[in-house]
Amino acid sequence: MKTPTKSSYHHGDLQKALVNTARLMLEKDGIASLKLRAITRSAGVSATAAAPHFGNLTGLLSALAAQGFDELSEAMSPEHAREPRDVGLAYVRFAIANPGLFTLMFRSDAIDPDHPALATASARAFARLAALPASDQSGISPEVAMASLWAKVHGLAVLAIDGLLAPLIRHSNTPLTIDQLVEEAFR
Repeated sequence: MKTPTKSSYHHGDLQKALVNTARLMLEKDGIASLKLRAITRSAGVSATAAAPHFGNLTGLLSALAAQGFDELSEAMSPEHAREPRDVGLAYVRFAIANPGLFTLMFRSDAIDPDHPALATASARAFARLAALPASDQSGISPEVAMASLWAKVHGLAVLAIDGLLAPLIRHSNTPLTIDQLVEEAFR
């Protein structure tokens, strides 16, 4: 049996390996750590190995963001979010559990919103979010109602992952956790 040499080595599922490596780096060291050479080096492949699969760093990060939107969509699916308010809770909880990935998903300077997989995955996630019922918002368009609801869930998510809800929790008159605060916001 011939032992693979460095020049004949085949990685297997290189796309998946590079996306997984980028995600680990993202969650460990933040968005600033995501450089194509660093990702490929960490995955154990040459710096040019990613080009046929992703083109460039933006392509790789767009694929990672698409994965994030797929996971967010799954978290907000009827199987997991049975009541409409559960959709909003799932959105915020996803952000708290995946702060780096969540942040990347909305970084237009790092991803390409027209990337086919990203466009499909984000549309699916937003369709789930659109399931949130609009509280008495008569007289406004569905688009404005949706923007208002999205602002609420996204704002809570960003405040939570940035630690900005902590002072509210600390100064609350009743004992409160971040999860309880988020749940109360969707009542």
